[in-house]
Amino acid sequence: MKKKLDIIWNITLVCPWDCEFCCTDAVHVSEKFGEIIAREHSLSSKKLVDQNLAINFKKKYPNIKPTIFDIALLDRQNNGLELSLEEKLNTLKNLEGYNVSIDFAGGDPLSCYENYLVIEAASKIFGKENISITSTGYFVKKYGVENLAKIIGEYEFTYDEIHSKNPCTRPKGYNSSNIKIAEKFSELGVKTKAQLPLHSGNIEQNNISFIYKELNDRKIDELLIMRTFPVGRGIKYLEKNSLNKEDIYKAINGFMVAEKTGKTNIRLQCALKHLFSPKIDENPCDMMHESFGINFRGELLLSAWANNEKGLPLSDAFVLGSISDTSFYEISQTKNFIELEKRMDENFGHCKIFSYMASDKDRESLFKKSDPLYIQV
Repeated sequence: MKKKLDIIWNITLVCPWDCEFCCTDAVHVSEKFGEIIAREHSLSSKKLVDQNLAINFKKKYPNIKPTIFDIALLDRQNNGLELSLEEKLNTLKNLEGYNVSIDFAGGDPLSCYENYLVIEAASKIFGKENISITSTGYFVKKYGVENLAKIIGEYEFTYDEIHSKNPCTRPKGYNSSNIKIAEKFSELGVKTKAQLPLHSGNIEQNNISFIYKELNDRKIDELLIMRTFPVGRGIKYLEKNSLNKEDIYKAINGFMVAEKTGKTNIRLQCALKHLFSPKIDENPCDMMHESFGINFRGELLLSAWANNEKGLPLSDAFVLGSISDTSFYEISQTKNFIELEKRMDENFGHCKIFSYMASDKDRESLFKKSDPLYIQV
């Protein structure tokens, strides 16, 4: 089958970071006074993880020392909240036969050992050139840059604030650890991509200049400029911290000016392209044309960004089926899939996530021209 599938798989919600506007509402796992604590649902609730599960992990992987993140994943699996290893491997089988590229994200995809096994398996099935990870510097050293470079074709990371200052939206050390690891991948010839969601911490010109110079000096191949989505924990964040069209346009223009001074290429995500090229023939939104999301429960989604403040799908309107137990081909033959695919260009240029959130939040909202970026006067 010739159809290209460009998939972002948020393979787990387990994460060591508690970023303020996390788009997936990752589960923040930490250890305090000998107890493993998992915070979820926009960090509003917490539970103690059953540490006895470490015994189960050791039986399954006798040569691997379990971390608090491995144990937290087992706890979530035992409660039916995340896929088992077998279900994740079955998800790969359900994608076979297609020209597939997968970006493993999370949470942090490398936070748990068995997710590394899935990434390794995906590399063998689809080829390392079709596999990327969006991870943080926190876990890469556990597996080794050299080892990971053998199974991935691209390393993606977030870099959206000056790491030498106290960040306004990220935990301290988040950006600095990310870019240090990315530089090591770059030195090994692995393609590198920085992701930068626009927010108040990076839209001023001095911040733009610093960020671009840092990326260029460390030979990062590409900078993807994104919007901060009104999803996950970002739903509440953007109630007080949203940017207007002028802010976004000015910031992007600043990065484009900086690009002339270096070799790190600037790329705009989806609907942002329409802001600078409103007369293009091809819809900048590639939803269902190529791109899809898979979440931690194995659901095939219209978009990997379609998550609510509890980490679940924004609504059933974004869910195409269960890819963990149904092949992509079977899902693509359903009435729902076919009808949605035919309508993807109805609100040409608008981001369907923003259109949905700014409208009635029903199925029809996906196709309304209600993206605030393009209806502002």
